[in-house]
Amino acid sequence: MNKFKWVIGLLFLLVLTSCSSTNRELSPGNFAGFAPDGYMVVSTRVELDGKLDDLVIENGVMLSIRLAKGTESVEIYIIKFDKTGNASSFWYSWGQLNFNDLKVALSAIPGLYGELNGNTGSGYIESWLSGKWIYVFRGEKDSVKKTVKTFKEYKKEMEKSIES
Repeated sequence: MNKFKWVIGLLFLLVLTSCSSTNRELSPGNFAGFAPDGYMVVSTRVELDGKLDDLVIENGVMLSIRLAKGTESVEIYIIKFDKTGNASSFWYSWGQLNFNDLKVALSAIPGLYGELNGNTGSGYIESWLSGKWIYVFRGEKDSVKKTVKTFKEYKKEMEKSIES
């Protein structure tokens, strides 16, 4: 009888652990399907340790999406690093290539959050750092602002679907 209780307990434990949810994490590739209304996806690419503005991304995965709508285009770069320290280091290095040093120095709380927005030689940029993640949107100002708003809604829905 003791063996029977032990086997039932073991089966119950097995059922309980097999039904538990697994914690899935988002990766940049999860956002490859992002395509705002009215835009044509020109290219989508996911790569390990790629480059952004000729700056090498080490220990990270980058998704790049190029969108077009008439004569307007928007470039999107979503990067996830293995560590927040790597993301912060890249953030400051990349920021200095596109913005002035003071703006970059004041742009973030390392490892937590930061923002850099404004006109640059390569167009209007709206970007943010969030933990291990960096998001960069570049193009004409109105197009970038609308695309960022749509992306943030898309991202929120994506995060909900991963959690459930």
